[in-house]
Amino acid sequence: MEEKISKIKKALKRDDLGMCEKVIFIYLVGFSENNVIRISRHEILKDLGISNLTLGKYLNYLSDKKLIYKKQVRANGRFSANEYSFLEERKD
Repeated sequence: MEEKISKIKKALKRDDLGMCEKVIFIYLVGFSENNVIRISRHEILKDLGISNLTLGKYLNYLSDKKLIYKKQVRANGRFSANEYSFLEERKD
């Protein structure tokens, strides 16, 4: 819990984040477990009342600013979804 609070405080102090980015980041922190975001896009859209395009835009902004990291997941040889986390995936 302390780690989540620390992430939120740091994000709130950042001058390079707009209000929407901060709200979405805080929301994602609230639905994370072990630094992996555990909520579907559909739930986020419903809870925050925003469009899929708007959510995608802000997820990209947060990713560009290295606050979240995106991993494309494959199923049956195709990309099926994106997973988001707060830790950059290591490439060993």
